[in-house]
Parts: sequence; C-alpha cells; structure tokens
Amino acid sequence: MPLNKLFVELRDKYRINFSFNDKLLSRYNVTVKQNFATPREAIQSLLKDLPLKYIQQENIYVILPVNDQKQKKYAISGQIIESGTNETLPYANLVIDNRIIPSDVNGNFYYSNNSDSIFHILASCLGHYIYDTIVPAATNYRFKLISSSIGLKEIVIKGQTADNSLLIGDRAGAMKINNQVSRFLPGNDDNAVFNLLRLMPGVLAASEQSNGLVIWGSYEGLSQIFFDGFTIWGLKSFSDEINSVNPLLIKNMEVLKGGYDASLGDRVGGIVNITGKNGNVTKPSATFNINNVTMNGLIETPLWHNSSILLSFRQTYYNKLENKDLLPSLSDENLIKKLIDYTIRPNYNFRDGNFKFSSKTDKGDLFYISVLAGEDHFQYNFNQTFGHNELSRSQNEYNLQNGATAYYSNSWKNGNVSSLNISWSGLTTDLSDIQSLLRNKKEFESRNNYTSNSINEYSANLDHWFSLNKTNRIEIGSGFIRNETSLIADSSAIRKTSLNEISQRTHAFIQDHISFARKMNLIIGIRGDYPTYLNKIYLQPRISASLGLSDEVKINLAWGKYNQFITKSSVLDKSGNYRYIWTTCNNQDVPVLESIHWILGSSYKRNNFNFSTEAYLKTTTGLTRFVNQDQDIKNRIFQGEGRSFGIDLFLRKDFGPHSAWISYTLSKTEELFSYFPTHEFMRAPQDQRHELKTGFSV
Repeated sequence: MPLNKLFVELRDKYRINFSFNDKLLSRYNVTVKQNFATPREAIQSLLKDLPLKYIQQENIYVILPVNDQKQKKYAISGQIIESGTNETLPYANLVIDNRIIPSDVNGNFYYSNNSDSIFHILASCLGHYIYDTIVPAATNYRFKLISSSIGLKEIVIKGQTADNSLLIGDRAGAMKINNQVSRFLPGNDDNAVFNLLRLMPGVLAASEQSNGLVIWGSYEGLSQIFFDGFTIWGLKSFSDEINSVNPLLIKNMEVLKGGYDASLGDRVGGIVNITGKNGNVTKPSATFNINNVTMNGLIETPLWHNSSILLSFRQTYYNKLENKDLLPSLSDENLIKKLIDYTIRPNYNFRDGNFKFSSKTDKGDLFYISVLAGEDHFQYNFNQTFGHNELSRSQNEYNLQNGATAYYSNSWKNGNVSSLNISWSGLTTDLSDIQSLLRNKKEFESRNNYTSNSINEYSANLDHWFSLNKTNRIEIGSGFIRNETSLIADSSAIRKTSLNEISQRTHAFIQDHISFARKMNLIIGIRGDYPTYLNKIYLQPRISASLGLSDEVKINLAWGKYNQFITKSSVLDKSGNYRYIWTTCNNQDVPVLESIHWILGSSYKRNNFNFSTEAYLKTTTGLTRFVNQDQDIKNRIFQGEGRSFGIDLFLRKDFGPHSAWISYTLSKTEELFSYFPTHEFMRAPQDQRHELKTGFSV
C-alpha cells in the first residue's frame, strides 16, 4: 500500500504522531509482514532503502527526503520603535521562544530557529509598556511600544505592565536609565542628567570631587561619557548647575560601572552611554523651557519619509552669579583690623546648541548626523585703592566643548547588522589668574598664572553582528582613534611647560553572546589595542555571565582587563589643591594605564519590588601626578597605583505610578605614589566611605 496511507493507519491504530509531505510519500508502495517492538523500529524498517529519513521532535516523527540535507530555517527580524513618535528604542529586550535577544542601538533584532515558524515575542524597553504578541516568521517587523508616561490630555487604560524606568541588576556592573523618570525628579531642569546619575549606587555624589564623574572610585578622566557616539569631555559646566548634555535631547542612558564587554575600550573606569532622540518623523513639535538659570528650546520637524531634523539651543539670560565679597590678604595689621570688604561682580555666560539629522528606512537602516557645540565663560576684574596700596586682580576661565558624529547602520536580509560610526570631539580649557599689589606705586606682590589645555579625538568604528545559531550571536569590530593633547602652563610670564602630543591607535575585538534559554547568558570576548607610537599590542580578555536561579533571583559576575592610552593626570600644587590636565600615555614619564575589574552581584525582583547588591574590586596601575606646580613640571612627575573596593545596595519599590528607591555604597579607595614618605597606601582624594541616597518619582 502507499506509504502515506500506511502511516495514517499507524497513526489511527497506535496513536503515533507523524508529520510528512502526503504527496511525496504517496509515490512509494511498501509491502511488509513483520512484528516490531517499538514505533521507531517500524519506521526505520519502512524507510529502509527509500530516499527518506526521519527526525523525532518530542513525540512527533517528521519524515523528510534524504536529499534535503539542510533543515528549513525560520527567521524573524525587525525593529523596536516608540508608538506616536516612531523613535527607535535602543537596547530593548526581547524574549523570543524563551530566549533573551537584545536589540542594537537602533532597536534592530534578529532571531532564527529550525523547528517552528511561529514565534512568541515579549518586547520591553525602559519607560514603555511590555509588548506581547505571536507572529509568523518574516522580516522587517516594526513593533511599536507605548510610552508609560501618559500626558494630561487623555487617559489611556491598558491591561499591561510598564517596564521600569530604572533597570539595575540585569547585568554585572550595568544600569539602564530612561529619560521618562528624570523629568519627575526634583532639582534644576538643566542639571537633570547629573542629578539622576548621582542618585545611582556607585556614582559619587558627595565630597569635593563630585564635579567630575567618579564611578566606583575611578579618578578624574578615567571614565568616559558618550553622546550619540562622540566623547563628552566634561559632564558639567563651570557653574555646577548646567549639564553639557541638554536633558531635552536624552532618550536613553546606559551606565557601565565596570566589567563591561570587549566592544568598549580606551577607559579603565566606567562608561556612560547617552543616546539622543532622532527627532519626530510624524509631525512638527516644539518644546520650550525657562528656569532660573537658562532658556532652553527644542524644535523637531519631519522632512520626508522617516526623516527629520532636530534643533536645540540653551542660553543663560542673566548674570546668575550674585555679588561676592573679597577680603584681601595684606600684611598691614592696621588694614587687616579694619576688615574692609570689596565687592566684585563676576560675569558668567553659558550657551550650547545641538543639531541632528536622521533618516530611517522601512527595513530598519538608520543614518544620522549629530552635532554639539557649547561654551561657558567666567570672568571678573577687580581694582581698588586704599591708602598707599593698590590691589588689582583678574580671573578668567573659558571652556569650549564640541563634538560631531556621522552614523550608519545596515540591516542585512539574513538578519545580520553592520554599523559605522565616524566622530570627532574636543575640549579646550583656558585659565588665567593675575594679581598684583602696589605699595607707594611700587610692586609689593604679584602673580600671573596661565594654563591652556586642549584635547581632540578623531575616531572611526565598524561593528558587525551575525547569528551562528539560536544560542550563539557573534559580534566583531575594529576601529581607529587619534588623540591630540596640548598643554601650555605659564607662571609670572615665564613659560614653564609646553607639551603637544599625538596618540594614534587601532583596535579590534571579537566576542560571543551565548544564550542558554532564559536561565543563563554568557559573553566571552577579547580586545586588542595597538598604539602605533608604542609599537605594542595590548590584549584585554573579558568575560561576564548572568545566571537566573529562578524567575525572581539572578546572579551576575564579570571579570576583565582594561587599558587606557590618554589620561587626565592630577596636578598637586604646594597648597595641596588638585587640578587635572589631559596628557598622552607615552610609557615614559606617563605610563599606559591598566586596570583589572572583579564584579559579583545578585538581584531579586518580584511584585514591583527590586533589590540588588553588587561587590567590586578594581586595581589600577600607571597613575600619574604632577607635584608642586611652581617648579619645572617635567621634573616633578610621579607614578602610582590605586585600588578601590566596596559594595553597592539598591532597593526600589513601585507604588502604582509612583516609585521610591534607596541606594547605599560602602567603599574604600586608596592610592600609592612614589613620593609618599611611608610607601604605604593612603586615602585617595575621591575616597568616600559611606554614601546613602534616596529618590522618589511621581
């Protein structure tokens, strides 16, 4: 009888499940008279000498032709975007058939299997409702996630759960922060980014070092801030109240305190990756904000299909620095007893602007050009005559921050993704301090200090993602970086220091993202940096893992080696004050920095309750300090090492639309430099033993 009818008869009589091509099996007639102990033996005998084979999937026997050596591959790809604005949602999380698949910076994703053409998908992104759907295999899906921040114009009730705007404990040393939560935090609007960052565990908020970004005890300049792919060299302006990044532009922030993967390099501290908005592609919109510091405006307008332009501008609209009293330090006891106060009126001005053009295709390709230019200027002049004395002083500080990126990503038909990023950024800081005291028209005391420090960075990076199978996803990349640093330091019109250095280096990395269902994710990679001026390859292996013990409990760990080839060296003057200058690590007087990160953490999430704890150890060698600025700076360079260890605790509870959290850090940061008299580790300037922070959003 025909083989197809025989299998139907076996199915009905013995309840054996089959899957086969009925037309194909009807071509073969079989005759058999035999007893079989199991269905497997019967099927093997029936298919013997026929160009057919079988595979067993659970309790189903699938009959296939022998010449079909390659199993059919079912794939799904697409992009995660925001409903209403069509903004791409970077680093969204997808759970496809119980496997965690992260999207890239443009929201693109790809997944394939050999077993089923129907996919169950859970898509989530910080600040948006979870998207739950079942779809067939296809390409160029666009899943639209609804923002969890609902305006007052309407009330929308959805039977869905909003994903948290703060995500901590999902990976070792990593935090994700969505701009949805920053708008509800107290504080000045222009400082929303820094206010939000310093509320997080492990990011220093207290002590005199809080003007910089200090993550897990890292020194000034050892952590890096990216905005749309280029480096922001200073997070804060001179006034400590205005960010270098306009908060109206921010779409997503990822904070990597340590243990990050091989795709990121050139720093031994932490990484803050800020992704900006691409602009509204559906309709023109404008946002205007005025506070007691600045006026801030944002304009978004669509151009053609899925293309838009975004413009923003901030400007201080009055001299925000109030009058200050200056008490001169004089040796005349009679004048000191009079306690004469003199009023100075500093001038302060801040402005910055952003431009961004972006264009997307229906299949998920993205191209954008993002530009930032900002400056702040502080200055005052003082001149006063009293008796036979004449005191004059002039102080000036000028900071100029620029940056630009051209970015393109391409989604291939097979689901692979390639991206190219070309960027430039720079920071120039000019400081001058001039003071003189005349007695009887003769110079009694004078000071004339001037410092100019600048750094520029040019970079090009190419990354490519491709899937080997449903378990392994490979990421490879390479790039080129060129840094130019300049330092001019004068004292009393006599040039003490003049340094101009160039650092060029190439890098390449490869890493495997391994997903064992939802229970375990593993990233194994290695990065190699080759500074051409040092003619040496620096290999940096890295590994991280996340293990889900249950749906509520997860354990994270990471280890890695990191190198840095430019540094912001500390300068210690004879009064004990610190300042910082950018220099190139030449492995002579300024060594290449090297750090080892160890991280172990755990998290617990259940019923809108989130608790995480993370222990870390960082050791750093190659630190540089210039001591006693009044002498020839080149002959006063000392090398040292640092170590930082501690534990972060984070507790968060959501109460309906409200959220409250507490973060606590217990840490110790020590340093050892060659000029220390005891040759023992001592407290570092940024050491903060205890830090407790709370936040509440409505």
